[in-house]
Amino acid sequence: MVNALYMNDSYLKEWNTKVISVKNDKFVELEQTAFFPKGGGVENDTGIIIRKSDNKEFKVLFVGKFDGKISHQCDEGLQPDDEVTCKLDWTRRYLLMRYHTAAHVLSGVFNKEYGLMMTGNQLTVDAGRIDMNMDEMDLDLVKEGFDKANELIQKDLPVKVYYKSMDEAKKDESLFKLAIGFPHDVKELRIVDIIGYDAQADGGCHVNSLKEIGEIKFIKAKNKGKNNRRIYFELE
Repeated sequence: MVNALYMNDSYLKEWNTKVISVKNDKFVELEQTAFFPKGGGVENDTGIIIRKSDNKEFKVLFVGKFDGKISHQCDEGLQPDDEVTCKLDWTRRYLLMRYHTAAHVLSGVFNKEYGLMMTGNQLTVDAGRIDMNMDEMDLDLVKEGFDKANELIQKDLPVKVYYKSMDEAKKDESLFKLAIGFPHDVKELRIVDIIGYDAQADGGCHVNSLKEIGEIKFIKAKNKGKNNRRIYFELE
């Protein structure tokens, strides 16, 4: 895969790079990118790519990962070897970062306090949701979990990123919060660690400290089949 700059710096907003290839006059592969591709239940980044030779701007409409490569769908075609400057839509990215870290806080609380595992999630700029393997809907428990999550946020714990080999990571089951286990075949895992509380294997973008999340507000809950409860939330 290309050098995904967001893996080590979620706060990088602008960078210079070069176009490697262009398919169908709109799908652009870059030598380096900090645009996050849609995946893991998290929406993709958007922004602009500026061609240095003439300062022409190209809108990045969608970002996805295909065959291990990150593809940027643009409104117009760039050319291979174009030297470019890339800029994230930072307002969108930062909100998604807050939602993503909030989801880790919630999954950490529900796992540690109530022994629940995550069965899915979806995070957009409008709202977030997590699915849990809860036998029966218990709204009192859910709301209690949200209270505990917001209490944790007020402690403003730092969030750090580091790497472990898969062999080493497998020795710590707490790193895996998904009910299906970890479905990826990799040799090294990226760990997102809410220091002193919860660490999870994760490849996405996160804030540096919990108070950046704001308050997590419970919206509603739905039954989604046997042992599956869907919880919706917003940030304030």
